[in-house]
Amino acid sequence: MMRFSGEMFRGLAAVGRDVWSGAVDLLLPNVCGGCEDRATPRGQLCDACGVKLLALIALPYCPRCGATLGPNVRAYPDGCGACPSPLPRFGRVFRLGPYAPPLRNVIRRLKFYHRLGLAKKLCEMLAERIAAEGDGDLSPDVIVPVPAFWLRRFSRGLDHAALLAEHLARELSLPIGEELLRVRNTPQQAQLSRTQRFASVRGAFRTADASALRGARVLLVDDVTTTGATAGECARTLLQAGVTSVQLAVLAKAEAPTAYTQHWET
Repeated sequence: MMRFSGEMFRGLAAVGRDVWSGAVDLLLPNVCGGCEDRATPRGQLCDACGVKLLALIALPYCPRCGATLGPNVRAYPDGCGACPSPLPRFGRVFRLGPYAPPLRNVIRRLKFYHRLGLAKKLCEMLAERIAAEGDGDLSPDVIVPVPAFWLRRFSRGLDHAALLAEHLARELSLPIGEELLRVRNTPQQAQLSRTQRFASVRGAFRTADASALRGARVLLVDDVTTTGATAGECARTLLQAGVTSVQLAVLAKAEAPTAYTQHWET
């Protein structure tokens, strides 16, 4: 009986994504990934959205929780005034920007409409940030995507965290670990309060082979972080399995608009 490895599954998934992306290219006109300007080649942003995206990426943020820092507020490795208490179990966050247009629009089209053209470019920029801001002593050994429950993957037809992990793994020349599993289907986090979010993910993950990760430094990958509840529970599970450290890499941090618009009002 033929046994399928994780690499074979990823290869099959990549073929499926290419077929889907090709079908979308045939059926839909070329549009900007941020505002759907029809004059923009597929997989790119129009000039206006490109400028807005760079402005988001340039915003200072807390390396501990990922929150945007106010003007003239310094970033400290041990956190900021917006950090939750208790702190999440991951050691630091790498992000591109706040969950605001056009970054929010790109992520939503990637996540819900399989508009995959910009995923690679966003991960290239995120990999550059990780390489520039990371601590050499904590450089990751392996990339682990935040796992989706099988029913969620089936309904969406795409495991977006796994896709981002694949792109980051190529950019950073790191292997992908598949030992972290989601063993319980949790409700959509956007529908829950902060307290409910932490309660809903408690015990939702486990490691399939703890020995494979023991002593490793993990880079955990997801698309968006809000309270850090899901990533924190993933980190707790990985650390219990013997992982040395966990860092989180996301495309965006969801937060109140006042966290970032004040930079453009001063």
